[in-house]
Amino acid sequence: MVNDRKTLVFAALLPFLFAWLALTSGAAWAHDDPSNDGLIDGGGSYKTDCVSKFQTGLELNYPASPKKAKELACIDGDLSCDTDGAIDGSCTFSVGLCLADDEETALCLPAGVPVGGVEIKNKPLGHKKYDADMQALQDEVDLLLGSTGVACDNPGAGGGNCFTCTAAQVGITTPLSEKKGRKKVKVKVTTEPGGLKNKPIKDKDKLKLRCIECEAAGTFEHISDIVFKQGCAFTGVCHTGPAAAAGLNLDPDQAGGLDALYDELVIEAATASGASALGMARIMPGDTNLGTALSSSLLYEKLLKTASELDQLCTDGGQLAACLGGNMPPGSDVYSTGKLDLLQTWIEAGAPRDGWVAGASCGEPEDIWTPLDPPAAPAPGEGFQVHMPAPAGFTVEPGTEFEGCQWIEMPSGVTDTWYIDRVELHANSGTHHIILWEPTNSASGYATSFDPGDSLCAKKQSEFGVPLSFRIGFQDASTELQLPANVSYTMEPGKVFGFNPHYTNPFNVPIYPEVWVNFYGSTTPTVVEGEDIFPGDTGFQVPPGTKGTGNLTSYTNNTGVGQCYYSLGSHSHRRNTGFKIWTSQPSSWADAGDLIYHSTDWDHPVVLEPSPRYYLAPGAKLWFQCEWDNGVLVDVNRRCRTLSDSGDGPGQCAFLNDKVCITDTDCGVGTFGYCRDCNIDFGFLAEDEMCFMPGLYYDAQPGPDPCPY
Repeated sequence: MVNDRKTLVFAALLPFLFAWLALTSGAAWAHDDPSNDGLIDGGGSYKTDCVSKFQTGLELNYPASPKKAKELACIDGDLSCDTDGAIDGSCTFSVGLCLADDEETALCLPAGVPVGGVEIKNKPLGHKKYDADMQALQDEVDLLLGSTGVACDNPGAGGGNCFTCTAAQVGITTPLSEKKGRKKVKVKVTTEPGGLKNKPIKDKDKLKLRCIECEAAGTFEHISDIVFKQGCAFTGVCHTGPAAAAGLNLDPDQAGGLDALYDELVIEAATASGASALGMARIMPGDTNLGTALSSSLLYEKLLKTASELDQLCTDGGQLAACLGGNMPPGSDVYSTGKLDLLQTWIEAGAPRDGWVAGASCGEPEDIWTPLDPPAAPAPGEGFQVHMPAPAGFTVEPGTEFEGCQWIEMPSGVTDTWYIDRVELHANSGTHHIILWEPTNSASGYATSFDPGDSLCAKKQSEFGVPLSFRIGFQDASTELQLPANVSYTMEPGKVFGFNPHYTNPFNVPIYPEVWVNFYGSTTPTVVEGEDIFPGDTGFQVPPGTKGTGNLTSYTNNTGVGQCYYSLGSHSHRRNTGFKIWTSQPSSWADAGDLIYHSTDWDHPVVLEPSPRYYLAPGAKLWFQCEWDNGVLVDVNRRCRTLSDSGDGPGQCAFLNDKVCITDTDCGVGTFGYCRDCNIDFGFLAEDEMCFMPGLYYDAQPGPDPCPY
């Protein structure tokens, strides 16, 4: 009976899930030059492109997609590619050379390279076109070849046994003043006899470098371009137009130019109700307390902090929650670390209107994403740890998301039944949710490899017909769940868990999932078993340009036993602006009667821990409802029109359409080639929406107090 009520909602979702899997399944095309290996083939015949490759740590990127990239371009002063980091009229690229790449031998079989077998094109010393950087690269290659050359005796044996690169990369400087910022690196390699014909292979490769002038004249203008104009004012909502939020128009073209924008940010007072009381300006020049409780720069803190953290600043300062408004951008749980660093550098340097401050660079600043160090496992006798390792070769690319699954067995050292009363989750950042599912039987042998396309771990249920139950779910990357005294989860030896991570990547660098769960408890049984529910609303729609609610939904205790709730919460996605729970049917969204829960922070939702416990009698109900913003203050939901869509109207976007877009250029294969506004509806992407009410309870106990724990 317990398992039936746990799995009820999940079973109801399976038809939607399988439709989703059908929409998103597909094959990955193999190619000779992976787009993330930092190696550039250099052109020429595919039969010789494995002989030598340029090593830059970057990829060809100019011209931009959809055209084929043929050059490696860099903006002067962009730290991600201009290694001197200075805005000085030139770009310095790091270039090395790799020989005999035998990782993929289907099209090209390399051979060894003798001494003198590599020639970097250059003019002789003393010639007016002699290039010292090219000579430095030649010297580095000659050092690699040494006195014996580079051998490649067994190409194709696997593992890249022939592959070898220069020990260092050389700085190739490309001045903006010469050839419009362009330079070519040309290399000719002649191998030992080898290949299918046992003859020397000749490979000519070319690397085109392009330096692009920084368009901004100073740090503030650069911040205006990449932070404000391309972010806060880009989507057509919030800080733009005649009704800009908080009276702050961050589009310099509408605000009256850079001088007027600077005055709005640095001179004019913040309009948030609690800003003055907390001593906060929009930007406080020279603020050295950024990121702390003493910060005086509201704009920076609204980009850095979550809505809950901003509320904490208010209450710690004697103000009401929400006195500083919500975090920015609306609907985002994290902001670019690179852009925050740029803002911090500028503010701490006095936030000057003109000029470049020390440490600031042009271009898109690279985000810093650091994987978590493995947390300590529980001490012997206190519990055990279950680990979902980083999936080999799998990353979540910038601007993308995934929801996958891996079934993992409890450690072999766990030979007794454990009664778990505390759970700690530690994971790499980027989580949208992490759920642990359990099969409803206790058989072992379900362990699987990682599958990045298995939403909600449904494939195991589909393949083996094993119903799943929701055990625990977390939204934050670091979370703890403490069960009440005398309440625990039972975990038996051989138990498997479906680790179901959903990750989104708002950074501009790749990230990857890795999860550790510490289970604490003892081998002594407790009085009662912990239970859980996960009911949801899946039939809602909110039209573009509106802010609206979903269906008023109820959960009924049909178990025949009273339920004692020690935790109630919410799960929704990034356009959610509110989640409410009532103990009686409300008359409207605004009804405050019998309202016991209200969360406005979708990413770090409030967790209600009733004390005394909330008692739900047999047959009684909990009512819940969600509110969403589809283009009022948050960006509108946009999807490509796919072959499954019935028309162009917002209500004709196909259910579970996963073709998220901003402009028509985002719409390719499988679409009609254009992007349009759509209703918000239920789906598994972070760009879709959900309205689920996770609850944790134990069965009511006999005696005068049904909820004694």
